[in-house]
This record gives sequence, C-alpha cells and structure tokens, in this order.
Amino acid sequence: MEIKNHIKNLLTEMSRGAYEREEAIALSLLTAIAGESIFLLGLPGVGKSMIARRLKMAFKGGRNFEYLMSRFSTPDEIFGPVSISKLKDHDSYERVVDGYLPTADVVFLDEIWKAGPAIQNSLLTVLNEKIYHNGKEDIRLPLKAVISASNELPAEGEGLEAIWDRFLVRYIVKPINDKEKFLTLLCGVAEDCHIPEELKLTTEILSDMKKEINQIDVPKDICETMFSIRKTLINQKKQQDEGLDVTKSDLVEPPYVSDRRWKKVMGILKASAFLNGRNAIDFSDCLLMEHMLWDKDEQINSIKKLVSDAIANSIRHNGMPSIIEKMQSNSYTTPVSEPISPDGVHYVFIVGDEEILINKDDYENLCFTKNSYGMMTSDSKLKITEQPSSLLVRKTKTGLSVNSYSYPLKRSSTLISGTIGEMQKGINEDIDIMQEEMKNLVDANLFTPPYNRLAALRNAFTTMKGQFIRKGY
Repeated sequence: MEIKNHIKNLLTEMSRGAYEREEAIALSLLTAIAGESIFLLGLPGVGKSMIARRLKMAFKGGRNFEYLMSRFSTPDEIFGPVSISKLKDHDSYERVVDGYLPTADVVFLDEIWKAGPAIQNSLLTVLNEKIYHNGKEDIRLPLKAVISASNELPAEGEGLEAIWDRFLVRYIVKPINDKEKFLTLLCGVAEDCHIPEELKLTTEILSDMKKEINQIDVPKDICETMFSIRKTLINQKKQQDEGLDVTKSDLVEPPYVSDRRWKKVMGILKASAFLNGRNAIDFSDCLLMEHMLWDKDEQINSIKKLVSDAIANSIRHNGMPSIIEKMQSNSYTTPVSEPISPDGVHYVFIVGDEEILINKDDYENLCFTKNSYGMMTSDSKLKITEQPSSLLVRKTKTGLSVNSYSYPLKRSSTLISGTIGEMQKGINEDIDIMQEEMKNLVDANLFTPPYNRLAALRNAFTTMKGQFIRKGY
C-alpha cells in the first residue's frame, strides 16, 4: 500500500483548492503515469489549463509548455524557430527547441482542433512514439503527458480522426455545481498548490512504475467483461451498418474501438490497479472504460450504461450459482403451486425462449372454453381487449392458448418450498451484499468518483434484482 499512499497524498496536494476538479486531476496523473494522453472538453474558464499546470508540479524538475492554438499557428510557435546558423553554416534545417514542446515534461495544447496539418503531423509522432524529428536528428522527448483541450469535439470530415484517436482518455470538465464550493471560490482566499519534494515523481520512479504496471494480473472475469463490451459494440455497429432496426438499443451510434485502443485501455486499467496498491485489476478499475470508449458526446451516457451493465452482469454471473445453491439448500415444508406473479400485477408465460407478461386479473378472468381477444404491446405484454384481434386467447390447465397454440405459465414448482416473498427477500439480500462489495471497491479507488455518484452502476444492480426475480430463481 506504500505506492497508494504516495499517490493519494500527491493527489491531495494537487487538488488543494481545485474545487470539483479532483477527478480530472486524478485521471490526468493516471494517464501520464500510464504513458498516454488526455483530452479535456469544457467551456472556457472551467480550469482546464490549471489542471495541466498542477500536473507539471507532480514531476521533479518538470517543465511545461502551453499554447493556445489558432488557425494561424505555425510549427515555429510549437516546436521552436528554425536555427539560422545551422541553416547557413551547415545547410541543416533544424529548430531551436529549448523552451518549446520538445523539451517539456507536460504539454498543454488548448483549442487543439484549430491546429494546421503541419502541426498535426508532427504531433502524431510526438504522441505515438515520444519522438520529434528535428532535421536529421531524432530527439527522444522527456514528455510525461500531453493534455489537449477544447470547448468542442473535432469536426467530422476535416482529417482530425487520427490525432483524436491518440487521446485515450476523454473527460468533460463542467462548471462548479456545489453552492458552497462556488461561493468559497468567489469569496475565499485562493489556495496555492505547493507539492513537497518528497512526493514528486522522478524519471527513475516513473520507469520503475511502468515495469511494475506491466506485471499486473488480469483476472478472467475482467477479460470476460471487456470482451462482452467489445462484442456489444461490434454487434450494434454491424446492425447499424446493415440498416437493421437498432431503435431499442442504448447505442444508436455505437463507436468503433480499434484493437490498438483496447490494448491501451488495458494499460490504463493495469496502471490504476498498481497505483491503488493491488497486483490485479478489479471491477472498480473497469469503470474507467467509460472515459475511453466514446467518440461523440451523445454517446457518453450510453457508454456509461454499457460499462456499468457489463460489470453488474459479470458480478451476477459470479454470484448467481451461490444464490441458487443457498435457496435449494433450505428445508421447505409448504410448496407453492400457484403461478408466480413477479410484481404482484402480472403473470409470466413462455413463448419459445421469450417471457411474456399478462395482467393477473386478465388471466384469472379468462375462460377455459371461450376465446377472448388479445393483442401484443410493444413492451412484451399480452393485453386482453374486447376489440376483434388476430389473437384468440383462452385459459388452459397449464397456462394460455393463443390461436390454438398452448403456452405454459411459469410456475413456482421449481422452488422446493417457502414463499415467493422469502425467495425475493433472500435474493435482494444477496445482491445487496454484492453491491456493498462493489461500493467498497469503488470508494477505495483513487481514480473513480464515489459510488453514490455512479447512477448507472446503481441502476444496474437494481435491474439485476428484477432479472433474478422475474426469471423465477
């Protein structure tokens, strides 16, 4: 835990007086240690450049370079002016790089999408290889991190896709929301950021960290979670490209995530695990994927839901056998023979592999001999109606007959005994335990927000309870 305490103390000092910027600062440091780059999306004046300056302070002897791009920016302003003496005396086209990007530890490029093609081409080599081609010489850069920022995402069709893809972590910086913190910013005394020398990271420390990060273990359930997310993205993308109906999907415009990007995502998760003092990735690290899988801002919420659902499903898969075993190991005395009403309002019957709901009162009022009219609603429910319909419905001894085909109600005969209420209570308690374990992981992670701020993950566990109960476990 020594490394975790070190990073925790460092982040505390870096975040002092930076109200509601703690997560952005933490992600910036994580990205730098992992050797990747971060993009900050936000309106002017929300503290994007402040985050870059504080990141520079985390490195011993760190030098930073800041530049506000415009469509008139030239390579001279970023990489240094051309050396007249080298050009005159040696016929060599080289730049005087001291004080410019090639000699900086932390680089902050504001309004990066306004950079011209000449700057972008050089930046690609800088971001990919940490190398700058200066005439005949290749300069190995001391670069620890590149932070780019803008109040907009790159426009489509302008050749910005390559450089956009190099920013692995993408984070939205919003104005201060909390009233007290906002008023403190207005009326309080500004807190300067002074990081003790013993907390600063040296080049040697970073090199040792990267060696340790490469050794971090990746458990099988983490691999399965990542593959599940990747599979969903690919399938949804394929359906969209084929013109199939994807209106029921949370990912109407699923992003393309390359294999190279997935490899880099794994690197961030490993770095998170290491800096949290662990030797293996856990599910709290997987939450960081929500910052690395979207391309457009309208995809952000659906990516959060996709990642949270995948994590909850993996936890459910691991915990489900123990829940079922516990239910079946109890001693029961009162079998229940009535159909299960999962919510007290509907009964469930099975059509093929699909579960269909019918209103409890509708079912109980059906006749064994006389047909009634029925219609299917868009949310997989059978609605009994007095209007003529293509569906003729009547009650059978085991369930329903629809157009002379019989479909069984899902009954509680699979339960050894006990009551449905007891079953539901037991399931809820077990899922609450899983949720509490996940909460503890998240709250202990230096790079994720507190569990109470993760609405998508909390909703995923709530949905999990309903899925257990509806399937009659």
